[in-house]
Amino acid sequence: MVLLRGSVGMALDAVPVEIKPDEVSRFLLQQPGVTAIHDLHIWPMSTTDTALTCHCLMPGGHPGDEFLVRLAHELHEHFTIGHATIQVEIDAHTACTLEPADVV
Repeated sequence: MVLLRGSVGMALDAVPVEIKPDEVSRFLLQQPGVTAIHDLHIWPMSTTDTALTCHCLMPGGHPGDEFLVRLAHELHEHFTIGHATIQVEIDAHTACTLEPADVV
């Protein structure tokens, strides 16, 4: 039954059951310079690898590659997310076409 549930979830690109999206959101919002996030997606790439994409608003400017490498490492350590892609946005007044009205 667990295998069937996992297979259906993967087919639907559902968030893996062991990952809590609210906890991931809180973690991202606690990062230095991040004032908001949106377009957060978490899905299984396989039975052992999980992917994440997210837009982070960072008005202070792009934090640099070291920040992104550290963040990817911490997402893996804390949430077993092995493939993270973070888009940094620096201007809150420039609307992202993917941004919903209620930014987290």
